[in-house]
Amino acid sequence: MMYTFSEIDEASFDAFEQAHPQGTFMQSVAQKHVLEQRGTKVALVGVRDAANTVVAAAMVTWAPVKFGQLFTVDRGPLLDFEDTVVFNTFVDGLKAFAKARGGLYLKFFPNVVYQNFDDHGEAISEPNEAFVTRMQAAGFIHEQFASGFTTAATPQWQYVKDLRAVDPTKVSAAYTKDATYYLKKNAQFGTKVRELTYADLAAFKTLTQTTADRLHYHDKDLDFYEKTFAAYGDNAHFLFAEISFSEYIAEEQHKVAELDAKLTNIQDRINSYPDNKKFPRQFAEFDDQKQHHLARIEKAAQQAAAAGQDVVVVAGALFIKQPQEMTYLYSGTYEEYMDFYGPYQIQDKMITEAVRAGIPQFNFFGISGTFDGSDGVLRFKTSFNGHAQQLVGAFELPVNPLKYKVYRALKKLLGRS
Repeated sequence: MMYTFSEIDEASFDAFEQAHPQGTFMQSVAQKHVLEQRGTKVALVGVRDAANTVVAAAMVTWAPVKFGQLFTVDRGPLLDFEDTVVFNTFVDGLKAFAKARGGLYLKFFPNVVYQNFDDHGEAISEPNEAFVTRMQAAGFIHEQFASGFTTAATPQWQYVKDLRAVDPTKVSAAYTKDATYYLKKNAQFGTKVRELTYADLAAFKTLTQTTADRLHYHDKDLDFYEKTFAAYGDNAHFLFAEISFSEYIAEEQHKVAELDAKLTNIQDRINSYPDNKKFPRQFAEFDDQKQHHLARIEKAAQQAAAAGQDVVVVAGALFIKQPQEMTYLYSGTYEEYMDFYGPYQIQDKMITEAVRAGIPQFNFFGISGTFDGSDGVLRFKTSFNGHAQQLVGAFELPVNPLKYKVYRALKKLLGRS
């Protein structure tokens, strides 16, 4: 069969990407719009068969590096890598496309899993060496696997949860005990989750920037969030978890009143049966609970006074919805409100929405790839009972072999390889 490589119109690309098993928001038309509006050079390319049907596609971006242009396919291309003819047609076509635009080399980050791991870092699948070998046989250079968390590039490690067997009426039953415990606390605290409007994005940025400053990582700018909101439309979900201090304090005061009634009843029993040791123990237990609630009331009153308002944002997050998966991207939590456990309620809301929409996977996205207990991000994500994945990583293919060789030698000399 004859195949031809060419640029692809947005409608054809979108239909192909949305139906492809490797489809991802990072290879979507909406992402193209975000990148274009932020000044990135981007094109939709692919392969069609003799019937003019798209059989391979990718969103490719390019940017200048020394000696030429670097052409990147992030989480792609979308194709059957085992179909040698289609794969070679795509690669040869993209090389020619890049060469005509001053390309130095291609860089692929395929949306393909190399190996799966449990929460303790123990392998639960065999490594996908066949994929790496296939790419190397096609002339690609496989970059050394890397670990570490970054918001500046596509993560090589991610944490996912399979939703296909989750009961839509009992979603939280698929979590660990820690997550269900915190969700019960959310219900007790009266934490509410709401979807943000465009006007809320500045407040969202304040939250994420505050978190980035505290944890020492680079946050996206407000322009990115605004363009993402506009480009993805209903498929971008910006959420806030919020608490009303007046409602929270009123509920805590109600619990104190209930405990006072129990304490009065038990004190009467103590007075009537002074030799019964059970009643003093019960009194101490309920009084201890009362002191906890009183402490919460005092702390909440102090927080409300400091905030100068009744309703405050506890946490927030951005999610992107695709037919293949719901992806958790960027988030933030105000340190002074961590005791309200807002992130758990936000995740539960979106996992529940994904399950009810028939989306097969929830992608918590980047983790560091270390399992020694130092990755707090991983600890949070494992409470929702998924598993870790190491992707196949990055593959480079020279477009201009001579200049690429010099470029790589220079990078090595400068210690940047």
